[in-house]
Amino acid sequence: MAALPTVGFAWGVEGHHIAADIAEQYLEPEAARQVHELLDLENVTTLADVSTWADDIRRQRPQTGRWHYVNIPIHPQNGPSGYDAVRDCPDDNCVVAKIDEFAVVLGDKSAQPRERLEALKFLVHFVADIHQPFHCADDHDRGGNDTHVSFLGRNTTLHALWDSGLLQAAAIPDEREYALKLAQSIKPANLDRWRRGTASDWATESYERARTIYGDSQEARSLQVFYEAEYLPVVATQLQKAGVRLANLLNGALK
Repeated sequence: MAALPTVGFAWGVEGHHIAADIAEQYLEPEAARQVHELLDLENVTTLADVSTWADDIRRQRPQTGRWHYVNIPIHPQNGPSGYDAVRDCPDDNCVVAKIDEFAVVLGDKSAQPRERLEALKFLVHFVADIHQPFHCADDHDRGGNDTHVSFLGRNTTLHALWDSGLLQAAAIPDEREYALKLAQSIKPANLDRWRRGTASDWATESYERARTIYGDSQEARSLQVFYEAEYLPVVATQLQKAGVRLANLLNGALK
């Protein structure tokens, strides 16, 4: 296996493609029609085709970098143990606020098509980002970027491990086929439950997952080892949630 990156973007290309492909399975007909009408402006056909655009433009538009995550403190000195808009998202400059903002733009039929397309591309990416636990939590280590671990004999960080390392280790031969299997395996009860909530709820949920990972990894950190079998199923579930919730968000915005 190639050396794992020490710093990466949420989920990497594979994860973003998978979440987008799952979302397409749950689009309602009218939402699907409008989505593909907007995608035609870019001469592409699937949500996966635009799922990494928000990462691709970060050098040209550095102000968007802060939009990909929210730093909810693992050990808060004030406020709740979970997402707090005043503490964690000043000036609405975080992934939670941007999801809410771009959902409004996408649903605005009076907005310019290109503006709505850009909102769609940001939403596809950010809904996946908010389901990466280390994009919603910080333990004084830049969301896991400064916490070093060894995985399958390679040096990496907690953040990079969740961005792409676990999926890379799974050696998925076909991203779309894997996404379809994940979509088909979602139980109806989970589908109904995951469709509820808001971006702030999703951030708190991912934060709680990160707290568990930080705690579970104390021994693993000291031993410089992580175990794929324990965490890959969690990655799969997070991607399933991202796909289901993205579809639900688009269905609501594009009625």
